[in-house]
Amino acid sequence: MTATTFERRVPASAASMLHASNLLTYASLLAGLSVMIAASWYHSRSIAGMGIALIVVLDTFDGRFARRFVRTPVERQFGVQLDSLADAINSGIVPVVVTLSLLPAMSISASAAWIAAAFIYVIGVVTRLGYYNITHDEGQFFVGLPAPVAALIVATMLLWPVASLSASILMSSAGLAMISPMRIPRPSGFGLFLFVLWPVVVFAFHVYEHL
Repeated sequence: MTATTFERRVPASAASMLHASNLLTYASLLAGLSVMIAASWYHSRSIAGMGIALIVVLDTFDGRFARRFVRTPVERQFGVQLDSLADAINSGIVPVVVTLSLLPAMSISASAAWIAAAFIYVIGVVTRLGYYNITHDEGQFFVGLPAPVAALIVATMLLWPVASLSASILMSSAGLAMISPMRIPRPSGFGLFLFVLWPVVVFAFHVYEHL
């Protein structure tokens, strides 16, 4: 490979990869950061649940939004990597941080169980996303629970007061489900509508609870 060919294939800088096609992904990152800050300041289940539900909706449509733009092969590849990095934060770190901010005081044993569950959950998220990066164009099925669905499960859990035991069980189970071999059809058409309805309903219930 000549130097000229290398220069054509490698972007000049990270800033050169900023592209309008990734606006929804960046918006989801802003939402994730806002959710963590709000949950830490206000300890509000409704705010946390609304934020995570919104993130899931943005994640559902960011790929479809990006495909409306003309992009180079490098920009398309960057979009895939950026989406997974954003998911690692929004579906991995955000649910852990907001859930922790809502948990009551815990005993040493309960704290240890929660830390273990959070670790399993985060490992599940990043492993699932790494696997997705090398298989995302293959087949009509997701293998393992998609990371945004795991986050949505947490948002649904936040409709009720959070207990350390139930949160630990749910998050560790979600972490294991993300790396499991179960096959989930990719939603489209009416199936996509039904899936999007889930975070919309969760968002609406959290809004109602917040009023």
